[in-house]
Amino acid sequence: MTNKRFPFKRLSLLVILAVFLFTFCAALPSVNAAARGAWAPNTAYAVNDTVTYSGSTYTCLQAHTSLVGWEPSNVPALWQKGGSDGTTPPTPPPTTNGVTFYADINYGGKAVTLGIGNYTLSQLNANGIPNDWMSSLKVPSGWTVEVYENDNFGGTKWTFTSDSSWVGNTINDKMSSVKIYTGSPSPIVTKPAEVPSHIWTYVMNADNAYGKGGDFALLLSAVIKKESSFGAGLPGSPSAGDGLMQVEPNTRNAYLSQFSSKFGRAYNHSSEQDQVYLGALILNEKITKFGNIYNGLLHYNGGDNWYPGATDSYGRPILADQYADAVYATYKGYGGKN
Repeated sequence: MTNKRFPFKRLSLLVILAVFLFTFCAALPSVNAAARGAWAPNTAYAVNDTVTYSGSTYTCLQAHTSLVGWEPSNVPALWQKGGSDGTTPPTPPPTTNGVTFYADINYGGKAVTLGIGNYTLSQLNANGIPNDWMSSLKVPSGWTVEVYENDNFGGTKWTFTSDSSWVGNTINDKMSSVKIYTGSPSPIVTKPAEVPSHIWTYVMNADNAYGKGGDFALLLSAVIKKESSFGAGLPGSPSAGDGLMQVEPNTRNAYLSQFSSKFGRAYNHSSEQDQVYLGALILNEKITKFGNIYNGLLHYNGGDNWYPGATDSYGRPILADQYADAVYATYKGYGGKN
């Protein structure tokens, strides 16, 4: 009888050992688990991988490839807050190698440092930066920062390649998305040889304000050439317009509130930059309203109600078509794309 029962005892011991080993191994973290650093979209994560997000550590519950919108705090089915042992480790120290943004002027108040990358508003929020924030910033040598007025890199863009202890009224507390990279941006378009450098600066600033990628700067240069010969034709035109873009006083006054809303300050007619900003505002409006650049030029010169054969209050023909032909030809000669 003893010999018959011995195999059963041996089998029981083996079962007990197997259960013990299964339980013990299950308690151990996966050998494939890894600390993956900051969470990022379009990244493959394995079970028990750990990431940091918004100041906390999360552990992966299901293997997956991340997508925008699947941030760890948004998908509890994929991520568990805390390390793989179920505890929350200390908050990692802030990034030190990057661009530092400050709440106040002169590098004062709350400071947040961001590394290379593109940051939408939700990503800025995740890093502790609220909407419409930032009064000064420090930029490492060789880095470039593009600050955008709106989320998803829309609206006016301001570019920084060095420290700024005060970003100015136009930019202050306007940041809603950011791009950070090393090196300087490649020229979007080439400055036409005949356009003076200071005029080119004005038109590129206006182009950035509307996010046109350089093409609008070419068009504005063509308009300024026609209107004032790049400033040589100042102080005024027969219709009482003056400035680089020869905008008449009544028209200027009609757009003052729009100018303030767009640029965050009152229009200063003694500023050539503001002259270009105002002309750009009007021209952009006409292009949007009338469907394309050529039609926009027609109505920038002739007014919203212009039609072939229209005359002014003195009975003189309004030759907006000739104006548009000349400016558009110059613009295309500069390399205009539209």
